[in-house]
Amino acid sequence: MRRRVRARLAGLGVGLVALLLTGSAGAAEPAAVLEGRVTKVNDGDSIEVDLASGHVRVRLSAIDTPEADQPYGDHSTKALRTLLPVGSEIELEVVTQDQFRRLVAVVWRVKDGKRVNLNETMLREGHAWAYRRYAQDTRYCDLEDEARVKKAGLWSQPVSAWVYPPEWRFLKNGEIRALPVAYEETRATCVAVLSKAGKGTYEPPK
Repeated sequence: MRRRVRARLAGLGVGLVALLLTGSAGAAEPAAVLEGRVTKVNDGDSIEVDLASGHVRVRLSAIDTPEADQPYGDHSTKALRTLLPVGSEIELEVVTQDQFRRLVAVVWRVKDGKRVNLNETMLREGHAWAYRRYAQDTRYCDLEDEARVKKAGLWSQPVSAWVYPPEWRFLKNGEIRALPVAYEETRATCVAVLSKAGKGTYEPPK
């Protein structure tokens, strides 16, 4: 049974809440679950939520969606806004807190007694990439590949438009001078990079 963190956390700072959750995630206990309501969808992989303990920003774990100014970026944002309208009741399985003080979590929409995993749905429908550096489970590669085979979402675009979002950010930040030559993505390349999770940035296949 999930350990639910409810109103008893009211009054605690967001940083402390995140610290408690991160600590429990490393233990043998199930991940803590926070219940809240969506107040804003910023883009395809980040939202804002009201919890009993206050307002928080949330980054969907293990997925990465195209940036607003890259191909398909606006479609990813629209997709999440459709799947998760403002006011939606959600549950957050918190993984950690990132450098921007956002909670990184698996986001579940709760409606009519049913729970839908939004992280997996965004991948399955082709609106996101598996976030190679941070996804630890190969099922994220499976879901990405399933969408790619079906040519769903961003995978319906020409291969030249398949730009892994970190590469786009590297270009904008001046870390690379040009995007890599277009390449064919596969489940195998995704899984191969997962083995390097946390050890370095993504490098496209040569």
